[in-house]
Amino acid sequence: MGRLLHSNIQLGHAWVWRAAACAVLMVGLLLVGCASGAPNAPAAPTVLAAPVASGDLNALLTAAQTALDGGNLAVAEQSYRAAVGKNPGSAAAQFGLGNVLVRLGKLAEAEIAYKAALAADPRLIAAHANLGVTYYQMNQLPKAADEFIAALKLNPNDAATTYLLGAVRLQEKNLAEAEKLLLKARDLDPKLPEPYYGLGALYQVKGQKAEAIAAFEKFLEIGPGQDPQAAEYARNELKALQGQ
Repeated sequence: MGRLLHSNIQLGHAWVWRAAACAVLMVGLLLVGCASGAPNAPAAPTVLAAPVASGDLNALLTAAQTALDGGNLAVAEQSYRAAVGKNPGSAAAQFGLGNVLVRLGKLAEAEIAYKAALAADPRLIAAHANLGVTYYQMNQLPKAADEFIAALKLNPNDAATTYLLGAVRLQEKNLAEAEKLLLKARDLDPKLPEPYYGLGALYQVKGQKAEAIAAFEKFLEIGPGQDPQAAEYARNELKALQGQ
């Protein structure tokens, strides 16, 4: 269930259980032209009847993007690998390959692809952010934080990445810093659902019932940007909080 956050960038959702409060946190993956779905639960790939035809780099990237838009991860992976084979120094090819590999759950390979994209273009903000999400899913929180910080140095006012760093701090139980970042993300983009969700989880941990209720209610109020799984969790938490 993608939502456009930036030009040509969508936010997908990965799920991580935080044992301290048994709360589900959403961690966004900035995927160019990505169909909806969590990276660890990709749509079933379509088996190719024949190999992707060779072509120039732009043609391969276009074929890969079209396949990714259609949720055909097998074709997308094959096309991006062909593009990387044609030009290993292409940031676009390496970045696109990383996006597909994360959705396929091939996190170690995705890490390599994102690092290659950053070697080609160190100012590629989305590659820093997606590498951070990859590290988050690998439970390497310090590395995840480093990548989100690198992305924010390039664009300090990016609401989605600010939220991502806040999610890491919450996972680390650094509640003061998490709250600061989540509130900043909310203020940068009041229509972005994730900060309200994160604030709801944060205030639950802090025992601030009224604030947790307000945050979850706002998250549910925003509408089609929510992930259904997160919305269900928020509704259940609201019932529990309101019943206390």
